[in-house]
Amino acid sequence: MQSLRYAIEAVDLTKKFGDLVAVDHINFQVEEGELWGLLGPNGAGKTTTVNMLCCLFTPTDGTAKVGGHDIRKEPSEISKLIGFCPQEATVYERLTGRENVELIGQMHKMPKTELKKKTEELLEKIGLAERADDQVITYSGGMKRRLDLIMAMVHDPPILFLDEPTLGLDPAVRRAVWDFIIELKERRKTIVMTTHYMEEADELCDCVAIIDYGKIIVEDSPARLKEKAGKGDVIEMEFKGKAEPAIKRLRNLKFVKTADMVENHLVVVAEAGISRLGEIIEVATKAGVKVGRVSPKENTLEDVFIHLTGRRLR
Repeated sequence: MQSLRYAIEAVDLTKKFGDLVAVDHINFQVEEGELWGLLGPNGAGKTTTVNMLCCLFTPTDGTAKVGGHDIRKEPSEISKLIGFCPQEATVYERLTGRENVELIGQMHKMPKTELKKKTEELLEKIGLAERADDQVITYSGGMKRRLDLIMAMVHDPPILFLDEPTLGLDPAVRRAVWDFIIELKERRKTIVMTTHYMEEADELCDCVAIIDYGKIIVEDSPARLKEKAGKGDVIEMEFKGKAEPAIKRLRNLKFVKTADMVENHLVVVAEAGISRLGEIIEVATKAGVKVGRVSPKENTLEDVFIHLTGRRLR
């Protein structure tokens, strides 16, 4: 891939399916060697965006460049530069794990010796070496997901698209996949990853764009996004009674950043909120609210989403 300031650039990228606007005139840039995350609820437009960047969908409006090549005009050039791990498994179940990986390498015309070495290395790294010669039909869903991941990168592409790479994996396997992705970051691969797991975006991404209803509503590093939602601890309270008087009194406290209703909970963001929990509950109680279960926590990317939309990730 030629040296570029941006590995990926999207300009007014739009996709409609009939009257449904799945992706709505989004603009973004991904720098070379960056892990750029697209975070949002199911149905927000994440997969549609990735499918356009991989030249699987033609945009309704706007365009994008991947590795300097236009997705409308140069899909064959882009296919040489990218690896794609889709959300749905694309493995051949009657082949073995090793045969699946080698098939992709052959499609990319890798030399036999190099392909064999790379296949063994990746199967070992992702924890599939012992089952490499078993038919994929015998694999669990998590094993198929890991196989999909190494199939996407056996040809060592400079740009990777990972669509919900840990969807449905148990915590231990998810951690192993995270370690694998971190290693790819260290090798300066450009990675676009979609996810609806806040902790995944926070842990892995250099930059996160939050998308909802087809629009990117904010984009920044995870740390700066959390600052935008308000520095401090988040106190979430179940309650009975009228919330308005309690919200008004809580907002008057100097250390309280915000106090709002989110769905059926009272959510307070406050400096040193956990240590001042007693005072917060006392003020709410004096305002006529009967406080139930209280959940204190540090600021997260879900709090950013709540701050921007007034609701949780769907």
